[in-house]
Amino acid sequence: MNTILQDSIQHWLPWKMVNQSSNTLCEWLYTGNKSFTEPFFDDTISVCRRLPENSKPFKVVTDLQVMEDWSAGMDIAEPAAIIFHISRCGSTLLSQLLALDDTNIVLSEVPFFDALLRLPLKDPSFTTKVSGDLLKAAVKYYSRKKTGNEKHVFIKADSWHLHFYSQLRSVFPGVPFILLYRNPQEVILSQQRQRGMHSVPGIIEPAVFGFSNEQSGQPNLDLYMTAVLEGYFKKMIEISANDPLTLTVDYAEGFGIIINQIQALTGICFSAEMENQLLERTRYHAKKPYELFKEENNIVETPDYLTSVFALYRQLSKLRKR
Repeated sequence: MNTILQDSIQHWLPWKMVNQSSNTLCEWLYTGNKSFTEPFFDDTISVCRRLPENSKPFKVVTDLQVMEDWSAGMDIAEPAAIIFHISRCGSTLLSQLLALDDTNIVLSEVPFFDALLRLPLKDPSFTTKVSGDLLKAAVKYYSRKKTGNEKHVFIKADSWHLHFYSQLRSVFPGVPFILLYRNPQEVILSQQRQRGMHSVPGIIEPAVFGFSNEQSGQPNLDLYMTAVLEGYFKKMIEISANDPLTLTVDYAEGFGIIINQIQALTGICFSAEMENQLLERTRYHAKKPYELFKEENNIVETPDYLTSVFALYRQLSKLRKR
């Protein structure tokens, strides 16, 4: 890359898509030296949008394809693993634990990555191959070394990205995939307290989940989320059975064991001091890091509608323990 151009875009990220004259374009955001430490990347975006450079009346907008040209020659940390999950299963806390080590860049549910994966559903002129190439380029911008200490990148996918597994495996052929799951009734109880966007019909395209018109119009939110979970577990079973670069972990194992498994998978070793920090961090809420964590689930009886998803849960657990 031209040195002048590289210096010019060093502190800028491709962060959202905009439509102009029927064309899908890329808007850029100035981030300065901001590190990605918030529980969700949307929180990081909110911080960056308050920077003076992003308050000017004119926005920086380019064609999407220039990302690939401009990403050449960047000094980046390499992907260590991609974290897939079924939601409300500890993936946010896991991301926070990994981010405690300043050699790790942790990219947690980056909206721009999701937009690129779903781009062919919104604009058929983009193929999955093109969107995958764009995603690979975009990851480089988010993986740039800012302090010089960065070595590894962990990408926490959105839960529905399980259904983009094949595309992501083609983009990252040698990167380990972590599959994190949990007792489905505990997930449902968490969703009842606060619904995620994938648990409400119509927010995510039904085609992502492979839903019929009847399933996509399900008015009962618990039944709809159960169908979503069934798809997630079926996909995890398929991946776990066929992809040797996959680690499948259950939230119930505890994060001490999960972190040890991730170290073995990636070859990344934490110091004894770092492991003590990790253990201390697990005492606190993932999304409210100054609040002591308290398990809120009071499971009394499993409803009948969860019978099929529990069978999948047990099947995955049995497969994982082989």
